[in-house]
Amino acid sequence: MRTLVVIFTSLTIASGVAWVGVQANNTPEPTPPRAVAATVVPVVPKEAYLFSNQTIELGASISADILIPVKMEIDQAGKDLVVDTPENREALAKVSTNRTIPGGTPFVKADLLAKEEKHPEVVPIQVIPTSEPTGPSESLRPGMRAIALPLTGETAVAGLIGVQDKIDVMVSYNSSDGVRAVRTVLRNVRVIGTDQPAGQSNAALPRAITLELHPEGAKMLTLARHTGDLILVLSDQSNDDMPMIVDDAPMLSTQISGLPAQRAAPPPAPPSVRIIRGSSGRKDQIISMQEPVPQNLPPAAAGTDP
Repeated sequence: MRTLVVIFTSLTIASGVAWVGVQANNTPEPTPPRAVAATVVPVVPKEAYLFSNQTIELGASISADILIPVKMEIDQAGKDLVVDTPENREALAKVSTNRTIPGGTPFVKADLLAKEEKHPEVVPIQVIPTSEPTGPSESLRPGMRAIALPLTGETAVAGLIGVQDKIDVMVSYNSSDGVRAVRTVLRNVRVIGTDQPAGQSNAALPRAITLELHPEGAKMLTLARHTGDLILVLSDQSNDDMPMIVDDAPMLSTQISGLPAQRAAPPPAPPSVRIIRGSSGRKDQIISMQEPVPQNLPPAAAGTDP
């Protein structure tokens, strides 16, 4: 009996050891950690460029306090902008501007060049036959007139007006009710000349243009200049119509603001004179000073009792 117990105990221990060994062999090995790829952010190259912090008029000098550096991407800036370097700052301070530079805009490489002094060219006198028309009048169509119009920074359409362009002319003025109004007076007007030489690079804004108009249109333009502020609008060049005088309804500022027009105050009442006629009835009559006072009063109006 003891022998059986020993044998049974040995078998039980052997079975346990075998089971533990099988479980140890079946345990999965730990998975090695995966390598995480690092995210590489591309570095965009930037560089500082020179900007103007205020508007610089044509021919004005550039002071050091006007120059401000602005960092931009090199691909976005292009090749014409001026890099912020001591050499470029010194070069800009030595020249006068050859164009009007708006505030908040960058300087370009053409701004590093000094403004060229223009010397009048000596043109030899040529004998031209009188039978053939020459000069600006040659570009005029039959029956048309040439009239010059001075320009300002507002009416120059940012320098976009050139020869052979078509423009519309509007005028802004105060109406009889004191309301600001604007209307178109001329349409499809051809530009036949400017005060800037043709083909000149880095030219300034034109200060005057020459328009082609018929006699009535020239009169209308002259009246519009003395009526209010002129506004020039570039129009389509596809049509070849003659210039037209436009009689459209004006647009009032009240149509934009939605406020009623302010009416003018009524004129003050004229002064009056009281004339007492008679002594018993004491009748009073008010006569305006603007009305003629009767010269031949009846005897009872002398101001004394009979």
